[in-house]
Amino acid sequence: MNDDNLERLAKQLGERLAADIDPQKTAWAVLARLRSAPQRRPWWRRVGLVPVAAAATLMLVSGLAIRQWVSSGGSGMTLPVPVELQDLAHEELAEVLDSLEWEVPVSELVPLTLADLSESELRELLQSMEG
Repeated sequence: MNDDNLERLAKQLGERLAADIDPQKTAWAVLARLRSAPQRRPWWRRVGLVPVAAAATLMLVSGLAIRQWVSSGGSGMTLPVPVELQDLAHEELAEVLDSLEWEVPVSELVPLTLADLSESELRELLQSMEG
């Protein structure tokens, strides 16, 4: 037998098998098998590690937050000043500080508005607000 005969026989065999296959019957058989097979879950889902990992993460983050709060003396946590605030002009910075409604103890030596503060006084005020 030469290659041409082998190719012709393979083609005939393939055509005969393709004619015998019923695509709808095959699809129904595959679906029935998939429905009857037990669903396999990954090992980490079977063990229940996701809820354990979520609880551990929550405890870790809570512990870090409480430690930060305790180490700062129980007062509110201070946030870093964004770099963009350093680029503000005097008037813009005064407007931002006024919008915060930060309660600053007022005495006779301290001016009543931020516009009355010098640059060094503003720096000192910001540093005292940072903690």
